Amino acid sequence: MLVGEHMTSPVITVEPHATVSQARKLMQDHDIRHLPVIEHARLIGIVARSDLNWPSAAKVPPDAMPVAEVMSGNVIAVTPRTTIENAASLMLANKIGALPVVDEEEHVVGILTAADILSVFLEVMGVGSGARRIEIRLPDRPGALAPAVQCIGSLGVNIVSVVSAREQDGWRSLVLRLATDDLEPVLTALADLGVEVVSTGEGDD
Repeated sequence: MLVGEHMTSPVITVEPHATVSQARKLMQDHDIRHLPVIEHARLIGIVARSDLNWPSAAKVPPDAMPVAEVMSGNVIAVTPRTTIENAASLMLANKIGALPVVDEEEHVVGILTAADILSVFLEVMGVGSGARRIEIRLPDRPGALAPAVQCIGSLGVNIVSVVSAREQDGWRSLVLRLATDDLEPVLTALADLGVEVVSTGEGDD
């Protein structure tokens, strides 16, 4: 999965000479929390909603303060070809909520936000697909998943998604979304195979 497939585009931007009041209104009008700052069509910074919280005792009113004075100039950006997991790692490591997306000439072509990352996470987890959820526990070794997959496939049940997380004791927890209205045959077959079923869920539970 690449950033270009999940970013918001076109993106609302602001120029450095715009005032804090103008930037705040842009955010309110478009219900957004971040504005890339561009000059001569190139990215030079980013401003977040938290940057625009203006103290009442400030010497310069917000309608006179330029965005250039409050923006983050050392902006971290990605390209449309950056992977989603690398973008998420950048956000987490730098404690930021959005990444401008730029092309080879530093032109802003989109923005990726924490909300976009969460949407990808839900998509990967199969949420919204209507498929039934089942969590199983398997040894953390090569080939451990294959018998369970073959077992489910032999029942004519399609696996919509699989997400795996390593546990600390040499096991893996796997969440599967299965395209079936009846989990009982699957649960019975997995039990006969010796697979531990941790939990099950209805639809998007």
